[in-house]
Amino acid sequence: MESQEFYEKGFDLGRRGLYHEAVEAFTQAINLNPDFVEAYTIRAHVRAAAGDLQGGIEDFEKAMDIYRARGQSQIADMLLVPWGALHNEIRFKD
Repeated sequence: MESQEFYEKGFDLGRRGLYHEAVEAFTQAINLNPDFVEAYTIRAHVRAAAGDLQGGIEDFEKAMDIYRARGQSQIADMLLVPWGALHNEIRFKD
């Protein structure tokens, strides 16, 4: 399978609430294409939904780094909202 196929599989699994399986599919997509920014972004949401808040933060940070490296800082800045929400959720859990 190619990275896009794993991405689509992960998206479908996540939509069905199969978060751990979705994370695995997105990880496979990223392993095949380490700059697959959309896979990092969606995996961040799925990881957070599965309870892996720190993993979600890390994925958002990687996606922001990729967008900035591509000169797409405005898109990177939009990811600061969900990134910050995960930070707040962690802070309020402690």
